[in-house]
Amino acid sequence: MSLIFLTGAVVLALEVLSSRIMTPYFGVSLYIWAGILSTTLLFLAIGYYLGGYFSRQYDKAKSTGIFFLLPVASAASILVACLIYPILFPLLAQTSLILGGFVASAFLLALPLVCLSAMNPILISLRNDQSMVGDGGAGQVFFVSTVGSVAGVIATAFVIIPNSTNFNALLWLAFGLCAVAALFCINAQFIARPQKFRLLGGAIAVGLASGAFIIGQDYYLKRLASIDGNDDMKFAVSAEYSSVFGNIKIVDISFWDGQTLPMKAYIQDGLIQNRTTPDNVFISMYTYVFDQLANIFVPQGKSALVLGLGAGIVPQDLKRRGLDVTVVEINPDSLKVATEHFGFNPDAYDVRLQDARTFVRKCKRAFDVVIVDLYQGDSTPDYLLTEEFFFDIRQCVRDGGAVVMNAFFDDNNDEPNRRLLATVASAFKRVVEFHSREANSFVVGTTGNVPAKMTFAPEKVYPPLVNIVRRSLQTSRLITPNALLGYPPISDRHNVASILNADAQMERRSGLVKILPPRILVN
Repeated sequence: MSLIFLTGAVVLALEVLSSRIMTPYFGVSLYIWAGILSTTLLFLAIGYYLGGYFSRQYDKAKSTGIFFLLPVASAASILVACLIYPILFPLLAQTSLILGGFVASAFLLALPLVCLSAMNPILISLRNDQSMVGDGGAGQVFFVSTVGSVAGVIATAFVIIPNSTNFNALLWLAFGLCAVAALFCINAQFIARPQKFRLLGGAIAVGLASGAFIIGQDYYLKRLASIDGNDDMKFAVSAEYSSVFGNIKIVDISFWDGQTLPMKAYIQDGLIQNRTTPDNVFISMYTYVFDQLANIFVPQGKSALVLGLGAGIVPQDLKRRGLDVTVVEINPDSLKVATEHFGFNPDAYDVRLQDARTFVRKCKRAFDVVIVDLYQGDSTPDYLLTEEFFFDIRQCVRDGGAVVMNAFFDDNNDEPNRRLLATVASAFKRVVEFHSREANSFVVGTTGNVPAKMTFAPEKVYPPLVNIVRRSLQTSRLITPNALLGYPPISDRHNVASILNADAQMERRSGLVKILPPRILVN
């Protein structure tokens, strides 16, 4: 029963880890979780059926051998998946979101789940003798397995993910399955000695192979990158942070031509969130647009609320203009990254480590400008894209103030763009969009007047970005009520933001997957 408890824990640990493994390739969406959950249930069902079949076909000695073989087979399949998914998933990311997500889920989960779930009916059969009545012990077996699954979820969320990379975690699960299978097999009854030696040999072999790849994973991933490397850029991970809020990597990027200036990138879950020169000069255009829009719409502003810290670049821009800045960030690692790698001084700001939705709901201060720069996976989480959220933000903005939001608009489908504009317009009297097809788009909501001219201060912009920032500001368009007819706001009651934005998110994700090497995307 102890082994069933442990394998039950591994089943749910694999399910939770698979979502994080897939994020750099497919993002975070309802479709991905639909693939993971349906795959999990399907292959658990297949495993239960096969376990019952084996129990009917074989005697106790053979069934016992199969019982101890299954965790080793599961470990072997996990090991093989670790070796192949860095090669396979970039290819799947170039297909459709739904097809790629379902295939990736099946590749990661199918064999391990079939093997582990088949153990339950086999154990019931082994424990079922003439003295047992009623359910034959089935209730107890599935109870222990399910409790193990609960423990697996808790351990993965609070221990494994904060302290290990995804790739390492999978390999440790494989190693652990081999270790416990070997320990229990040693004392197992009804197994002939030659069969026991073969089982122990297999467990040791797969366990040693898993341990070898735990030690040598960097070498393996670098070899993959050299086989299918980027012809223009060289990537080097200088720091990595793993937490329940995602994986953050600080990556030094240099160029093989020897002429293009190197850069330092803040990459979260495989998405490049910000870039600077090695000496922390900001070179992401959206940070400068934020600063320009805040100054354009609230030129006499004294206070700013920044929702989402990231690398800390936007708060630093606003601070240099003399604003009193409050920052809200849910991930403590983001604060650590901004402080250790991007020159952010937390003592100069009012930093709140909490969820943005919770903060604005209880906001007791009126700010001149609110910056919404909240990204997880490929976009702003859907619960931060509702009219209720923007109504709460409205309570945080003084009369005449503004909210400025960073957004990616869909160039092929206008519906998600209009729905976002309608959502902001439900809380703010006037809404202006800045829709640039060459970079990020922006949405500004204000209760004040819209400036007649989008004044531009090029001296405050990194010189190579002056033209793209200017062009972005020139795309301003005041949204009229007629432009939003037929496009209802997104609400907490019916939140379809993740579905509306799924195609555009996958298109952006596919482009990044083509550029970034395995060492960056894995974990």
